[in-house]
Formats: sequence, structure tokens, C-alpha cells
Amino acid sequence: MSFLLSVCMFFSAFAISLTPVEVIASSCHLYQSPSFESEKVTEDGVDLILEFGQKLTLLVEEEDFALVQTAEQQIGYVYKYYIAKEGDFELYPSFNGAVRAEKATIYNMNFEPTSYKASAGQRVFLYQGFDSEEDFVAVQIVLEDGGLYNGYMLKADIEPDGISATLIVGITIIVAVATIILSLLFIKKKKKKSGSKD
Repeated sequence: MSFLLSVCMFFSAFAISLTPVEVIASSCHLYQSPSFESEKVTEDGVDLILEFGQKLTLLVEEEDFALVQTAEQQIGYVYKYYIAKEGDFELYPSFNGAVRAEKATIYNMNFEPTSYKASAGQRVFLYQGFDSEEDFVAVQIVLEDGGLYNGYMLKADIEPDGISATLIVGITIIVAVATIILSLLFIKKKKKKSGSKD
């Protein structure tokens, strides 16, 4: 965190014009480096969560992340599509998945169900990937009022872009069956060879 502090002090020392921005997602994490895999910025041992409408100062914008400072002087990286200049709500991430189920429940950051529902086919941004081992996936979704909501949805309700989960399961089954058939044929062939020698 000392690196982040030195960056902030650099900007303050040279009085560079810093851009005021606000959070346009319902809530989001602040990271120690520009990656979703990075450790999160914490406060008293608890992950610091930025809330919708929270005012920030943009220090540096990188490829997909922005280095920001809160009013309480906490510094960290946030996904750049989660912030915008005041009143600018037209920046959305490129979506990489879709909702499978009709009226699928959207959960908050504490995995509690909200009153928000998603429609089948609605596009979502899976900002922490699609882990087949987990029951929930982190999503960003556009609500009916046009606002962005960061939360979780059941993995079963989401279809990631690319090869579908159903297709992956189908391919796995086909490969398993083919392996069994080939193994049986190999064993049968080996038995015939050993039988012909006797």
C-alpha cells in the first residue's frame, strides 16, 4: 500500500488536476493492484466496499482499471467501468455472459437475495470469471432503471459466452464413453492375440 500512498503524494505535490468521479455500480471492491485477482483494500480487516454514488478522485487510468482515492484517503484500483464523471451513466463493461432462467434472483455482496430479478437472455458481465466449482458467480448487470448492479447470481442461472457449460459436459461424456469403448476393444484384441498363441 506504500506504493499507492507514494503515487497519491506525487499527485498532491505537483498539484496535478485530478478528476472527480463517482461510483456507478451498486457496489464494488477496491483492489491493491489492477486485477480482479489482486488482494482487496481493507479497513480494520474488512474488505472496503465502494457504494453507488460514492465520490472518488481519479488518479491514474490504466487499461481496464483506474487508481482512485476515496474522501477518507484510501487508495486502490477499481474496474474503470464502475466509475464515471458525475452524471455520466453511459459507461458499461463489455458483457461476457447471459442469464439462462426467467426471473432469476440477483443476490447482494453478502449472498443475500434481493428484490431484483433478471430476465432470460439478459446480458451480464462476469467480473471474476465463471468457476464451475462455485454455486455463485459475481455479476454486473444493468437494472431496469439503467443503473449497474454488482452482486451474485446462481451459477446454474448463468450461461458464459463461448463454449456453453452444457456443451462442455456433453464433450466430457463423449470422451469418457469413447475411452471406455477403446479400452474394451484394446482388451478384446489383446485377448485374441494371447488366445491365438496357445
